[in-house]
Amino acid sequence: MPILVTGACGFIGSWTVRRLLELGEKVVLTDVSSDLSRLRFVVDGAEKLPFVKGDVVEEGFIDMVVERFDVDAIIHLAAFQIPQCRADPVGGALVNVIGTLRVFEAAKRHRDRVRRVVYASSAAVFGPPELYGPGPVSVNVPLRPTTHYGAYKVCNELTANAYWHESGIPSIGLRPQVVYGFGRDVGVTSDASRAVKAAVAQRPYKIRFGGMIDMQYVEDVAHLFAVAATRELEGARVYNVRGDVIRVEELVQIVEEVTGVRGLLTFEDRPLPIPADLDDSETMHDLGPLKKTSVREGIGRTAEFFRRLMERGELDLSDVA
Repeated sequence: MPILVTGACGFIGSWTVRRLLELGEKVVLTDVSSDLSRLRFVVDGAEKLPFVKGDVVEEGFIDMVVERFDVDAIIHLAAFQIPQCRADPVGGALVNVIGTLRVFEAAKRHRDRVRRVVYASSAAVFGPPELYGPGPVSVNVPLRPTTHYGAYKVCNELTANAYWHESGIPSIGLRPQVVYGFGRDVGVTSDASRAVKAAVAQRPYKIRFGGMIDMQYVEDVAHLFAVAATRELEGARVYNVRGDVIRVEELVQIVEEVTGVRGLLTFEDRPLPIPADLDDSETMHDLGPLKKTSVREGIGRTAEFFRRLMERGELDLSDVA
């Protein structure tokens, strides 16, 4: 029985599809876009996979896919990012909140076949770092997001909890922070990936934030989503995601060392309004062993991906112009 991935044409979606296939799982893909270009770069034979174009917000769409393909579990990744939610809070809520409700409603109506829902929450559910003091921030601290996007993610975590208690639907929400790698081109934290691309292309680029960040390589995050969909865990669970916690100036230094291109990358000395140092001990316990690629290795893989595309004349540089 296949696993449904919403937002499958997106950044994390593409890599999650790849990881599910590597684990021997069957997949069904949905996205509001029919642009498979990112998927084709990441997944061999992407055009041969079952794909249904449609909007998760549309009533009955997820139900139709679940029934048509006898879906076993749902990985819900379709969402607007922070800039889109800031520009259009109502539209952001429709996609991020109502879209998530549609997924859970479909799971509820097909409880006999859908084992669980796995969805993307975010470290944006947390408030500014100064609210939490020193040391890794645990899963169960007060959530005080400062963005619409973060508020929607809190709503989704509470929604998942309600569906567990009222309908018995198991779920897992994952809270990544700065996920990087090929295909990351939307949102402020995508600047980490753009910086690697700019260095490979030998173009100047300014990262729009500074301070401490948690660099999480996309293949590790995709592995976590894939594994979460296959584990038999009860309840409405939420997990912090952790990679390498570094300063942005260290990121710039590592990119320069890996690519051999120096002096083109700068950054704004403005920290992200969320903590970088998160406690993932519960994640390790319940979903481990985890893949944890060092930031140097992850940047090396990302740079090599960009180099291959540039050599073939297929590297889109419009976002680092």
